[in-house]
Amino acid sequence: MRRIILSGEIKPLYRKWFEEAIPPKGINLALPMPAMLRDSFKYPSDKVADIGE
Repeated sequence: MRRIILSGEIKPLYRKWFEEAIPPKGINLALPMPAMLRDSFKYPSDKVADIGE
């Protein structure tokens, strides 16, 4: 995942599956990338956030 994010491959992959028609029925989710997800790609990490459990 880190390599895909750092190389920029993540954007066309996201577009393909969430913003374009998905075969075979051509269903389009029309789901633009949320700002929080897009911002998380700026600093990819293999660390899991501590949510204070």
